[in-house]
Amino acid sequence: MGYNGLGMQRWISTMKPRKYLGKRSKPDGGGGSPSAGPEVGNYYHIKKRNFSFLKSKIYSDSYKKELRSKLEEERKNSNRKIMLSIAIGLVIVLLIFVYFNDHFDLF
Repeated sequence: MGYNGLGMQRWISTMKPRKYLGKRSKPDGGGGSPSAGPEVGNYYHIKKRNFSFLKSKIYSDSYKKELRSKLEEERKNSNRKIMLSIAIGLVIVLLIFVYFNDHFDLF
């Protein structure tokens, strides 16, 4: 008998443990199915995916122009961020050099 207080139900306390690799733990119900090899595709009905429909789709010129403009804007923004981070890095290195030069008389 298990503890049945605080919302614990009787069926939870009387459950038996699962069998190791039993039917309940297998996704296909425990059949002796192949797990590797060429017959797996037939057993699980696996088909090779075909993405040719993506090439056949036709987009309008206005949509293509809009996409190109968005792509160019993203590239410009990323280039600006890169240049800004390089400039800030150079300024920090220069300030560190000046600080150490004044304190330690390097040059």
